[in-house]
Amino acid sequence: MQFLNYIFLLLIALTITTPPCYCQDRSDTLSATGIAKRELNICDTSCTSVEIFNAKQLILPGALMVTGIIGAIDHDNNLNKSVRDAMTGLSNGKQCKIDDYVRFVPSAAHLLLGSLGVKSRHNFKERFLISATAHGSMLILGYGTKYAIHETRPDMSNNHSFPSGHVAMAFTGAELLRTEYGTTYGIAGYAVATSVALLRLYNNKHWLNDVLMGAGIGILSARIGNWLLPFERKLFKINQKNNSSSSIAIAPSYNSIDKACMMTLHAVF
Repeated sequence: MQFLNYIFLLLIALTITTPPCYCQDRSDTLSATGIAKRELNICDTSCTSVEIFNAKQLILPGALMVTGIIGAIDHDNNLNKSVRDAMTGLSNGKQCKIDDYVRFVPSAAHLLLGSLGVKSRHNFKERFLISATAHGSMLILGYGTKYAIHETRPDMSNNHSFPSGHVAMAFTGAELLRTEYGTTYGIAGYAVATSVALLRLYNNKHWLNDVLMGAGIGILSARIGNWLLPFERKLFKINQKNNSSSSIAIAPSYNSIDKACMMTLHAVF
Protein backbone atom coordinates (compact mmCIF):
# COMPACT_ATOMS: atom_id res chain seq x y z
CA MET A 1 0.00 0.00 0.00
CA GLN A 2 1.19 3.51 -0.84
CA PHE A 3 0.62 4.72 2.71
CA LEU A 4 3.07 2.15 4.12
CA ASN A 5 5.66 3.38 1.63
CA TYR A 6 5.20 6.87 3.05
CA ILE A 7 5.80 5.51 6.57
CA PHE A 8 9.00 3.77 5.44
CA LEU A 9 10.26 7.00 3.92
CA LEU A 10 9.23 8.82 7.11
CA LEU A 11 11.48 6.63 9.28
CA ILE A 12 14.42 7.18 6.91
CA ALA A 13 13.83 10.94 6.87
CA LEU A 14 13.73 11.05 10.67
CA THR A 15 17.29 9.74 10.73
CA ILE A 16 18.52 12.01 7.96
CA THR A 17 17.00 15.24 9.27
CA THR A 18 18.02 14.84 12.92
CA PRO A 19 21.22 16.80 13.61
CA PRO A 20 24.21 15.09 15.21
CA CYS A 21 24.08 15.09 18.99
CA TYR A 22 27.03 16.33 20.95
CA CYS A 23 26.59 16.20 24.68
CA GLN A 24 28.49 17.31 27.69
CA ASP A 25 29.42 14.76 30.32
CA ARG A 26 28.63 16.58 33.56
CA SER A 27 30.34 13.90 35.59
CA ASP A 28 33.69 15.42 34.63
CA THR A 29 35.29 17.42 37.39
CA LEU A 30 36.08 21.05 36.73
CA SER A 31 39.68 21.94 36.03
CA ALA A 32 41.58 24.65 37.85
CA THR A 33 40.06 27.20 35.50
CA GLY A 34 36.59 25.73 36.09
CA ILE A 35 35.79 25.14 32.43
CA ALA A 36 37.12 21.65 31.57
CA LYS A 37 34.39 19.65 29.81
CA ARG A 38 34.27 16.61 27.54
CA GLU A 39 32.06 16.21 24.49
CA LEU A 40 30.58 12.83 23.65
CA ASN A 41 29.05 11.56 20.43
CA ILE A 42 26.17 9.83 22.19
CA CYS A 43 23.14 11.38 23.83
CA ASP A 44 22.53 11.43 27.57
CA THR A 45 20.27 13.43 29.84
CA SER A 46 22.32 16.60 29.40
CA CYS A 47 22.13 16.58 25.61
CA THR A 48 20.50 19.73 24.27
CA SER A 49 21.08 19.41 20.52
CA VAL A 50 17.34 19.04 19.90
CA GLU A 51 16.86 22.54 21.31
CA ILE A 52 19.01 24.10 18.59
CA PHE A 53 17.21 25.08 15.40
CA ASN A 54 18.56 23.35 12.31
CA ALA A 55 17.06 23.95 8.87
CA LYS A 56 17.38 20.24 8.09
CA GLN A 57 14.74 19.58 10.73
CA LEU A 58 12.21 21.33 8.49
CA ILE A 59 12.70 18.92 5.59
CA LEU A 60 10.57 16.02 6.83
CA PRO A 61 7.57 17.92 8.23
CA GLY A 62 7.76 20.33 5.30
CA ALA A 63 7.66 17.50 2.77
CA LEU A 64 4.70 15.87 4.51
CA MET A 65 2.81 19.15 4.73
CA VAL A 66 3.48 20.09 1.09
CA THR A 67 2.28 16.64 -0.01
CA GLY A 68 -0.83 17.09 2.12
CA ILE A 69 -1.53 20.52 0.67
CA ILE A 70 -1.18 19.22 -2.88
CA GLY A 71 -3.68 16.51 -2.06
CA ALA A 72 -6.07 19.06 -0.55
CA ILE A 73 -5.99 21.09 -3.73
CA ASP A 74 -7.00 18.00 -5.71
CA HIS A 75 -8.42 15.61 -3.09
CA ASP A 76 -10.19 13.55 -5.76
CA ASN A 77 -6.86 12.36 -7.20
CA ASN A 78 -6.36 8.67 -7.89
CA LEU A 79 -4.19 8.00 -4.82
CA ASN A 80 -6.74 9.48 -2.42
CA LYS A 81 -9.51 7.52 -4.08
CA SER A 82 -7.61 4.24 -4.17
CA VAL A 83 -6.68 4.47 -0.47
CA ARG A 84 -10.25 5.35 0.48
CA ASP A 85 -11.69 2.50 -1.59
CA ALA A 86 -9.18 0.02 -0.16
CA MET A 87 -9.92 1.04 3.42
CA THR A 88 -13.68 1.07 2.83
CA GLY A 89 -13.48 -2.45 1.45
CA LEU A 90 -11.38 -3.55 4.42
CA SER A 91 -13.67 -2.04 7.05
CA ASN A 92 -16.92 -3.09 5.30
CA GLY A 93 -18.71 -0.21 6.98
CA LYS A 94 -17.51 -1.03 10.50
CA GLN A 95 -15.57 1.42 12.63
CA CYS A 96 -12.98 1.12 15.38
CA LYS A 97 -13.07 4.07 17.78
CA ILE A 98 -9.92 3.25 19.73
CA ASP A 99 -8.06 6.00 17.84
CA ASP A 100 -10.05 8.55 19.86
CA TYR A 101 -8.06 7.43 22.92
CA VAL A 102 -4.80 5.98 21.58
CA ARG A 103 -3.83 9.34 20.04
CA PHE A 104 -3.06 10.65 23.55
CA VAL A 105 -0.74 7.76 24.52
CA PRO A 106 2.56 9.09 23.06
CA SER A 107 2.04 12.54 24.62
CA ALA A 108 1.20 11.05 28.00
CA ALA A 109 4.25 8.77 27.80
CA HIS A 110 6.48 11.75 27.03
CA LEU A 111 5.42 13.45 30.25
CA LEU A 112 5.28 10.42 32.54
CA LEU A 113 8.10 8.04 31.60
CA GLY A 114 10.81 10.26 33.07
CA SER A 115 8.94 10.39 36.38
CA LEU A 116 8.73 6.58 36.36
CA GLY A 117 12.50 6.19 36.22
CA VAL A 118 13.20 6.18 32.47
CA LYS A 119 16.27 8.22 31.59
CA SER A 120 15.24 11.48 29.92
CA ARG A 121 16.93 14.53 28.46
CA HIS A 122 14.90 17.00 30.52
CA ASN A 123 13.40 17.21 33.99
CA PHE A 124 9.63 17.23 34.48
CA LYS A 125 9.32 21.03 34.43
CA GLU A 126 11.08 21.19 31.08
CA ARG A 127 9.10 18.30 29.64
CA PHE A 128 5.91 20.03 30.71
CA LEU A 129 6.96 23.26 28.97
CA ILE A 130 8.04 21.40 25.83
CA SER A 131 4.75 19.49 25.74
CA ALA A 132 2.62 22.59 26.37
CA THR A 133 4.42 24.56 23.64
CA ALA A 134 4.32 21.67 21.18
CA HIS A 135 0.62 20.95 21.68
CA GLY A 136 -0.21 24.66 21.61
CA SER A 137 1.58 24.93 18.27
CA MET A 138 -0.23 21.82 17.03
CA LEU A 139 -3.62 23.27 17.95
CA ILE A 140 -2.87 26.56 16.23
CA LEU A 141 -1.46 25.00 13.07
CA GLY A 142 -3.80 22.02 12.89
CA TYR A 143 -7.16 23.35 13.94
CA GLY A 144 -6.46 26.78 12.46
CA THR A 145 -5.99 25.12 9.09
CA LYS A 146 -8.93 22.75 9.64
CA TYR A 147 -11.40 25.57 10.18
CA ALA A 148 -9.91 27.70 7.41
CA ILE A 149 -9.91 25.05 4.64
CA HIS A 150 -13.28 23.35 5.25
CA GLU A 151 -12.47 20.12 3.40
CA THR A 152 -15.31 17.58 3.37
CA ARG A 153 -14.61 14.23 5.02
CA PRO A 154 -14.78 11.07 2.89
CA ASP A 155 -17.87 9.94 4.82
CA MET A 156 -19.49 13.37 4.23
CA SER A 157 -20.12 13.81 7.98
CA ASN A 158 -18.72 17.38 8.09
CA ASN A 159 -16.21 19.71 6.43
CA HIS A 160 -13.41 19.50 9.03
CA SER A 161 -11.31 16.83 7.32
CA PHE A 162 -8.06 18.67 6.53
CA PRO A 163 -5.77 18.12 8.36
CA SER A 164 -6.34 15.21 10.75
CA GLY A 165 -6.32 16.46 14.33
CA HIS A 166 -6.05 12.90 15.68
CA VAL A 167 -2.95 12.24 13.60
CA ALA A 168 -1.41 15.62 14.47
CA MET A 169 -1.85 14.85 18.19
CA ALA A 170 -0.37 11.35 17.85
CA PHE A 171 2.66 12.43 15.82
CA THR A 172 3.35 15.36 18.14
CA GLY A 173 3.63 12.88 21.00
CA ALA A 174 5.65 10.40 18.93
CA GLU A 175 8.27 12.97 17.99
CA LEU A 176 8.43 14.23 21.58
CA LEU A 177 9.05 10.65 22.71
CA ARG A 178 11.82 10.18 20.17
CA THR A 179 13.67 13.37 21.02
CA GLU A 180 13.23 12.89 24.78
CA TYR A 181 13.98 9.19 25.27
CA GLY A 182 15.75 8.04 22.12
CA THR A 183 15.18 5.77 19.15
CA THR A 184 13.62 2.77 20.91
CA TYR A 185 10.84 4.76 22.54
CA GLY A 186 10.55 6.83 19.39
CA ILE A 187 9.84 3.74 17.30
CA ALA A 188 7.13 2.71 19.75
CA GLY A 189 5.63 6.20 19.64
CA TYR A 190 5.65 6.30 15.85
CA ALA A 191 4.08 2.83 15.72
CA VAL A 192 1.20 4.14 17.82
CA ALA A 193 0.94 7.31 15.73
CA THR A 194 0.93 5.29 12.50
CA SER A 195 -1.83 3.07 13.87
CA VAL A 196 -3.89 6.19 14.58
CA ALA A 197 -3.34 7.38 11.01
CA LEU A 198 -4.38 4.00 9.61
CA LEU A 199 -7.48 3.93 11.81
CA ARG A 200 -8.53 7.39 10.61
CA LEU A 201 -8.36 6.02 7.07
CA TYR A 202 -10.04 2.75 8.11
CA ASN A 203 -12.91 4.68 9.73
CA ASN A 204 -13.33 6.70 6.52
CA LYS A 205 -12.82 9.95 8.44
CA HIS A 206 -9.91 11.28 6.39
CA TRP A 207 -8.28 11.31 3.01
CA LEU A 208 -4.65 10.23 2.72
CA ASN A 209 -3.51 13.84 2.31
CA ASP A 210 -5.27 14.74 5.59
CA VAL A 211 -3.19 12.28 7.62
CA LEU A 212 0.03 13.26 5.85
CA MET A 213 -0.61 16.91 6.68
CA GLY A 214 -1.47 15.97 10.26
CA ALA A 215 1.77 13.98 10.60
CA GLY A 216 3.80 16.90 9.26
CA ILE A 217 2.14 19.36 11.64
CA GLY A 218 2.67 17.00 14.57
CA ILE A 219 6.40 16.53 13.91
CA LEU A 220 6.93 20.24 13.31
CA SER A 221 5.02 21.16 16.48
CA ALA A 222 7.14 18.81 18.61
CA ARG A 223 10.30 20.37 17.23
CA ILE A 224 8.94 23.86 17.90
CA GLY A 225 8.43 22.80 21.51
CA ASN A 226 12.09 21.84 21.79
CA TRP A 227 13.37 24.91 19.94
CA LEU A 228 11.56 27.31 22.26
CA LEU A 229 12.64 25.64 25.51
CA PRO A 230 15.84 27.73 25.95
CA PHE A 231 13.76 30.91 25.85
CA GLU A 232 11.22 29.45 28.28
CA ARG A 233 13.99 28.48 30.70
CA LYS A 234 14.99 32.12 30.90
CA LEU A 235 11.39 33.31 31.06
CA PHE A 236 10.44 30.98 33.92
CA LYS A 237 13.93 30.94 35.51
CA ILE A 238 14.24 27.15 35.44
CA ASN A 239 17.38 25.59 36.88
CA GLN A 240 18.32 22.60 34.68
CA LYS A 241 20.39 20.95 37.40
CA ASN A 242 17.62 20.85 40.00
CA ASN A 243 15.32 17.89 39.41
CA SER A 244 14.57 17.06 43.03
CA SER A 245 11.52 19.28 43.41
CA SER A 246 9.46 17.49 40.75
CA SER A 247 7.12 14.66 41.61
CA ILE A 248 4.06 13.06 40.06
CA ALA A 249 1.40 10.63 41.23
CA ILE A 250 -1.38 8.89 39.28
CA ALA A 251 -4.46 7.27 40.82
CA PRO A 252 -6.93 5.41 38.56
CA SER A 253 -10.51 4.91 39.74
CA TYR A 254 -13.82 3.50 38.52
CA ASN A 255 -17.33 4.88 39.07
CA SER A 256 -19.69 1.87 39.09
CA ILE A 257 -22.81 4.07 39.01
CA ASP A 258 -21.86 5.98 35.86
CA LYS A 259 -19.74 3.09 34.56
CA ALA A 260 -16.89 5.49 33.91
CA CYS A 261 -13.13 5.18 34.32
CA MET A 262 -11.28 8.15 35.79
CA MET A 263 -7.69 9.12 36.34
CA THR A 264 -6.43 11.56 38.97
CA LEU A 265 -3.10 13.24 38.31
CA HIS A 266 -1.18 15.04 41.06
CA ALA A 267 1.99 16.85 40.01
CA VAL A 268 4.41 19.04 41.92
CA PHE A 269 7.01 20.93 39.94
